[in-house]
Amino acid sequence: MKNATKFWICEKVKDWLIANPCIGAKALQKKLKEHYKVKINYKRVYAGKELATQQLFGDWNNSFDNLFRFKAQIEKSCLGSLVIIDHYTINGKIRFRRLFFALKPCIEGFLNGCRPYLAIDSTFLTGKYKGQFASATAIDGHNWMYPVCVGVFSSEDNENWI
Repeated sequence: MKNATKFWICEKVKDWLIANPCIGAKALQKKLKEHYKVKINYKRVYAGKELATQQLFGDWNNSFDNLFRFKAQIEKSCLGSLVIIDHYTINGKIRFRRLFFALKPCIEGFLNGCRPYLAIDSTFLTGKYKGQFASATAIDGHNWMYPVCVGVFSSEDNENWI
C-alpha cells in the first residue's frame, strides 16, 4: 500500500511494541496485514517501527547524553558517590562501553551496618542493545537485601570485572 506512511505505521504498531519491544519488522508486517488487510513493503514497516521505538523509548544518542547529566546530578546532590561512565570513540563519535555507580549512603550503609559479604549477580539486557545489568547486594542486620552498587556492561569478561 503506497498511502501507508511510516507515520501511519508508527501509530498502528506502538501498542504491539509496548507489549513486545523485541518484535521485528517482519512480524509487524504480518500483523499489519492481518489487522488492516494491507500489504506494506518491509523498508516502510522498518522505518515506522524505528520511529515508534524512538517515540516510545527515546533516542539512543539522547539517552547516552543523559548519562552525563545523571552523573553530574548525582555528584552534585550526593557528595562522595561514585559514577563512572566508560566510553570509546569510533569515527569521531563517542560510544558507550560501560557504567558503574554507587551512592555514598549505600556505601556507608554497607560499611557500617551490613555483614562483610557482597553478592554479585547480573541479568541479560534484551532488545536493540545487548549487554548485562549487574548489582552488588549485601545482607543488613535485619537479614534484608541491601543494594550497594550497580553496573551496565557488554559481557562478563576480565576487563569488565577489573
